[in-house]
Amino acid sequence: MHDTLDPRHEALVEHLFHRTCSVLGFSGFTLTPLRRRKRGVGKFQSYRLGYTKIGEKNITVDLYTPRTMKPRKLDAILRVFAHELAHHASPPKRVRVFFSSSVQSHHPDFWETYKEFVATLAKDTLLQTFF
Repeated sequence: MHDTLDPRHEALVEHLFHRTCSVLGFSGFTLTPLRRRKRGVGKFQSYRLGYTKIGEKNITVDLYTPRTMKPRKLDAILRVFAHELAHHASPPKRVRVFFSSSVQSHHPDFWETYKEFVATLAKDTLLQTFF
């Protein structure tokens, strides 16, 4: 089985990713599709839509549904782009509660940034057709 399931879908997503980065003001980011070991076989315990590392400018996104391997809707993929770029815009914070501390990656400022990014993408002339 080929490594890419639908090359047209992946090319469109790559174009939308670069458009999203230019609209939101991020530069130098690369998109990597999430590759599964066994496609469409068995149960998947993780339904991770995407992930990124804060120090690196690489975003990995799952472009296909886990079990049936159908292409995901572009609306969902654009929201994952906004989510992962919001992680770079407002990085995780260290929060102290009584005598313990923890790292909070989805803090309230993060969600405000995410909502602003989605609103900006919905206003864009090219991207508003996918929302």
